[in-house]
Amino acid sequence: MREVCVDSVGTQLRDMLENPDPVDEDIFINSGEGDVLGVVISEKAYNFFLEKVEEEEDRIDRETAEEFHRTKE
Repeated sequence: MREVCVDSVGTQLRDMLENPDPVDEDIFINSGEGDVLGVVISEKAYNFFLEKVEEEEDRIDRETAEEFHRTKE
């Protein structure tokens, strides 16, 4: 993951990042022509996202193992 110090971003972005409860306040960074260049999410939202990805990976692993055991019998 790449990191940027908050001191190196502009005032508008810094104000958005300092929102005390930003879970529902993702920040889309656009090109000025409507193209999304990036998205900033809160640490809380990021951790939630990682948890859901890990849950899905675990579910897929369980299904794969179950399928392996079924075909082996």
